[in-house]
Amino acid sequence: MQVSVNTVTDFSFGFLAHNLQVPPQPAPAPVPSVEMVAPFMWIYGFAMNQNKFSNGAKPVTCKGTWVVLDGHDCGMMVPDITIPPAPNIWPPLYWLFSSRKPVMSASTVKMNGTAVAAAQLLGLPPIPMMTCGDPMAAPTALSPINLLNRCTVGITWLDVLVGVINVAASMAIDYIASDRTGVGRRIAANVERRIANEFLRTVVTNNAKGLLTSLVGFGTSGLTGNATFSASIGMPFLGAGLSFTPNPDPGGAVISGNGSVPFVRGDTAAGTQVAGSPVAP
Repeated sequence: MQVSVNTVTDFSFGFLAHNLQVPPQPAPAPVPSVEMVAPFMWIYGFAMNQNKFSNGAKPVTCKGTWVVLDGHDCGMMVPDITIPPAPNIWPPLYWLFSSRKPVMSASTVKMNGTAVAAAQLLGLPPIPMMTCGDPMAAPTALSPINLLNRCTVGITWLDVLVGVINVAASMAIDYIASDRTGVGRRIAANVERRIANEFLRTVVTNNAKGLLTSLVGFGTSGLTGNATFSASIGMPFLGAGLSFTPNPDPGGAVISGNGSVPFVRGDTAAGTQVAGSPVAP
């Protein structure tokens, strides 16, 4: 089936839940939230190498603009507003670790060696995006405008099934790692200040969730014949990672490491990459 591609000029928005705590309320509680409009080329995510576009050594464009690739994340500092919009103390924390990303990709269509991402509100099937939230992320973000691009790629029902499996696994991992289990709180039990406690818990659980989700993705990507494991540790603005591809493209590296700081990602397989460029498989 055909789905519309996303480009840097498209945008998304969503609805979910985030923690609300108004002093002297003793503990945060999730309430509905409006995930605000953000373009796919989100400046903070672009700077932190979280955006992934077809702007490699040989750029591929749709109507003169880069195409969104698998692994793309709008990234950090995507704002949202809780309902009610009270003087909440938590937004600085969850904005820092915000995430909004496609959950499906066209495994048979690659640009710069990376599969093309798929997200659309209109069309069959409608494909949502995953957005961050409490106690778990969920596929409740929508990209309504990409049909205007008139650039389409083919996606298979196997791609859709893999996306559904990845979404279910991600939601389960998020819930298990959330405050409801108390795991993160116990890890950070020795940090006395609540904000510091929550920051440490978020860093630890986000890294744990990312690793577990990467392991699930390694298994599901193998179903499409493009098995790739890619995991990172650290924070959005400072991190390191490892990629493993059992059957790489000709000339590709089987194992590669990478590190990132604002605007620059160093990769042992592909050298230095600028912000927004796709990570080599």
